[in-house]
Amino acid sequence: MAWVSVHNGVNGPKLRKFAKSAGISKAEALGTLVTLWLWGLNNANSTGEIQDADIKTISAAIPSDMLSDGVDSEQLVKTLISTGWIDEVDGALFLHDWDEWQEQWYKFLNRKAYDAKRKREKRNGQCPPDGPDGQSVGTSGENPV
Repeated sequence: MAWVSVHNGVNGPKLRKFAKSAGISKAEALGTLVTLWLWGLNNANSTGEIQDADIKTISAAIPSDMLSDGVDSEQLVKTLISTGWIDEVDGALFLHDWDEWQEQWYKFLNRKAYDAKRKREKRNGQCPPDGPDGQSVGTSGENPV
């Protein structure tokens, strides 16, 4: 089960600027962002770098039926870049502040991987010395918090 964090701060001037620049409603702008972020869970790394993708690839992730008639999805992605929702750094595309806003998702993934490793090693008679955040793991079977 995947999720993205959508904070109330998203509903502000930056969203309005994106909607106005793209020629779409604020609801379409928010829907576009949430769609992009859900897609990003499988297509961006923890720093937000969108892996092996260009504007055309990203635009294909935005369903055309969720946008008003006449809205070009490639132009929409260019507007996401020009309004700061996607950052372009040395030719690579990044979801803006992805590591900050999706931190809980990556903590969950790290914890899940650690727990799987811990259980596997326990079955094999081994115990990892530290938790996923470097916390000591007791021998009483407690999970680190």
